[in-house]
Amino acid sequence: MKFSDLIETSASSLTRNKSRAFLTILGIVIGISSVILMLSIGRSAEGLILNQVADLGADLVFAEPSSGTATSGPPDPFVEQTIDLKDYKAWVNSGIFSAVDAGIYITTTVTFEQESQFSQIAGVTDQYLNIFPANVALGSFITKTDFESGAKVAVLGSEIAKDLFGDRNPVGQRIRIKNTPYRVIGVMADQGTRFFQNLDMQVALPVTSVQRDLVGDTYVNYLTGRAKDGNIEYTKDEARWLLRDSHNLDNPAGDTAKDDFLVSSQSDAVEIIGVVGNVLSILLASIAAISLVVGGIGIMNIMLVSVTERTKEIGLRKSVGATYKEILVQFLFEAVLLTMIGGIIGVLLGAVLSLGGGYVASKYVDGWMATIPLTAVLMGVGVATIVGVVFGLYPAQRAAKLEPVDALRYE
Repeated sequence: MKFSDLIETSASSLTRNKSRAFLTILGIVIGISSVILMLSIGRSAEGLILNQVADLGADLVFAEPSSGTATSGPPDPFVEQTIDLKDYKAWVNSGIFSAVDAGIYITTTVTFEQESQFSQIAGVTDQYLNIFPANVALGSFITKTDFESGAKVAVLGSEIAKDLFGDRNPVGQRIRIKNTPYRVIGVMADQGTRFFQNLDMQVALPVTSVQRDLVGDTYVNYLTGRAKDGNIEYTKDEARWLLRDSHNLDNPAGDTAKDDFLVSSQSDAVEIIGVVGNVLSILLASIAAISLVVGGIGIMNIMLVSVTERTKEIGLRKSVGATYKEILVQFLFEAVLLTMIGGIIGVLLGAVLSLGGGYVASKYVDGWMATIPLTAVLMGVGVATIVGVVFGLYPAQRAAKLEPVDALRYE
């Protein structure tokens, strides 16, 4: 059979049952578009985080309560808190950092008169803006005196300031956080988002005040230092020894697995994000692949029904000389044609959804850019073809094995 005849015969067979063919193609379209959309979301999110990490600067060193190395596994949400302001002072006095910040982050309600907003509270030091540069629109930021005395002062993000005060100047007004009054001393300029956190809805307080009034604890969540020396690995190693001395750890060999903290840098964060991004992409693609399996089962069903309905046709063709191979190729081609049509439409739909979703996301998340991985497109078309072959093979073999006499007698 000529290839042109094969296409004409297959297309004619599919158009005879338009609704059934449409539903089968729809299953493939949903599967392929889901794969592309999910991988696009994963890659876009990974790209956003990587760009934000890069924007922080390559000279930042981070410390958090943990154990092991940066690639030892996922973070433990129940990790024991081990870092406090004694560690902060050890870093400040070491001379290896140009600036050091200690941070605590909690989420709670902020109230002014009758207005209330759910907000992230950032307990920080006076060095925060030297670590994460930003502009103060009104008033001033937390000072060294505020930090050391645990002053009940607050600096509002631009958005929460508008939500609570409207057109009024917030500076000098008093807000309440967990029934504790804080005097507003400043309002930040617009900052956007960082790591999916809306900084414009954030309220900055002295970390010492947060420890005393809001969490009732002496620990902090993070230390962040800006290295003086360009040798970031040296700075990280020195920072580890400072924390070991501060924690009285007996670890002369410097085995990071024996530490009760984790020191990392931008390069470590990029590596971890890359690993997490790959795992996320695999997970999302696996979930979307379920739709392809369902679509493949639909193809098998429609081809089996087609074999049953066309039994006499098959018998007649074989009686006039059609071979096993010709019947097999025809039915297999019909299955592949279904998946290829669905694959092409699915790729186009997935691309449109990814671009549309990226446009909407960019309105709410600064720096979000829609990404359509080429691998997702190739995988979508490739998987569609494989699904067609795998799920179309059994019905095609069944049709090709029919005996002409039995097929002609079929009622």
